[in-house]
Amino acid sequence: MKQTIVIFCLIIALASCNNAAPTQTATDSTATTAKAAATEVVLPYKLEQPYKNWQIGSTENVALAMKALKAYVDKDFATLTSLTGDSLDVTFDYFHSKMSRDSATKFFTVGRAMYSDLTVSMNDYESVISADKKDEWVTIWYKENSKDNKGVADSMSIINDIKMKDGKMIILNEMTSHYPKKK
Repeated sequence: MKQTIVIFCLIIALASCNNAAPTQTATDSTATTAKAAATEVVLPYKLEQPYKNWQIGSTENVALAMKALKAYVDKDFATLTSLTGDSLDVTFDYFHSKMSRDSATKFFTVGRAMYSDLTVSMNDYESVISADKKDEWVTIWYKENSKDNKGVADSMSIINDIKMKDGKMIILNEMTSHYPKKK
């Protein structure tokens, strides 16, 4: 009797195992497509250009973008120049210019000379690349503490969006937010 129960349990266990791959019917794929279409999100604004299906980009470009920022902070303009493309399109609040590499170096040299002390505390970063691999951007979020040549201290929250091409910066968009003055 015990042998019969063991054999019976073994037969049930083997019968319940189904290793055959499930087949997908036409109605299953139609249902999946219909479900995806039903959950599509309608955006309130139309994009000027088609969405580029962004994916995670390279950490190497993040390192290069941070290296350029560090070169600026450290007044290492030779390194900053080496990380800049033949031209650099720069946008800050109320400022936009497309300049040659040499002009960009002069621009950053004059800008950095306004500060006697400058430090950066990095908050986060992101690197994305378009599906067609034509556009890669690095975004870095950081806090900048500065002291101008008159000794006036300030701090800002900064976001840099940097378009990279062949390991060089070709576009720099900087957005800043000043912290409220302490009372």
